Amino acid sequence: PSSILPVLLPTLGLVRVPARANAAGRAGVLLGIPDVPYADSYKQAELSALWGALKKCYGSEAAAREAIARNNQIMCPVYSTPALLTETKAALVGLVGRDEALEIMAMNPAVLTCGAKELAAADPAEVRSAAKTRQLLDRFVTPEGLTVAVIIVLLLGVVRLASAPPV
Repeated sequence: PSSILPVLLPTLGLVRVPARANAAGRAGVLLGIPDVPYADSYKQAELSALWGALKKCYGSEAAAREAIARNNQIMCPVYSTPALLTETKAALVGLVGRDEALEIMAMNPAVLTCGAKELAAADPAEVRSAAKTRQLLDRFVTPEGLTVAVIIVLLLGVVRLASAPPV
């Protein structure tokens, strides 16, 4: 259904930028802000505001750090604002309740970037399903896993060609 698109599309993004050291990132770390690869592209105040909102949304610094480790894009000002994060969490809590909202956020931190209006209109089952799908993708779709999958597909193709009758 079309109601899942605003929830599913941003949550299934497979683009991951590995964390790297940079001057702005090191400055943020000194201020207690987790290092993110794009920190040098944004003002420290923007990242600090997002970090504060994430800690509030997750209820603890540890849970917020884990969310960023899972999907660092939630700390990117292009995708997030403090208002977006807090309003979306409120909508998620209204949709599924506080405890389940925290579970969904742990499985898929990007759910907080969906927007309150879109999330409030979504089917709770679709939101749960999207979070579980994202969690599975995060667990199994890794660069190493994709390499193995490509090798298997290529080997299957070779075996198929080798066992095909001559033309």
